[in-house]
Amino acid sequence: MSTPQSVAGAEVLVEAGTADAIVAAVTACPAVASLHGGGLRRTATYLPGRLVEGVHVDDDRVRVSVVAVQGVPVAQVAEQVRAAVAPLVPGRAVDVHVADVQVTHPPAPPPA
Repeated sequence: MSTPQSVAGAEVLVEAGTADAIVAAVTACPAVASLHGGGLRRTATYLPGRLVEGVHVDDDRVRVSVVAVQGVPVAQVAEQVRAAVAPLVPGRAVDVHVADVQVTHPPAPPPA
């Protein structure tokens, strides 16, 4: 028979594994420069001894916050992220928040 403490420990391990798998899948997307922890509404998974920035896993949905690669349409970023995450969290909605864009070339100075 399992104790409530051992069940809770097993749930934390599953959540940690899911969060880590999501991080790997999202950062492998060509349209994603990095994960983003969010601004006023933080996107993170809190685990014992560590924090997984940019991913929040709930029972019915997953929230992912990313920094997009410059020049990629937001819809394409969201599509790539959803396609990468959905198989890892069957039956859950995947919300994608594009928090920033990684600028690879600084804007040209205005003409004098």
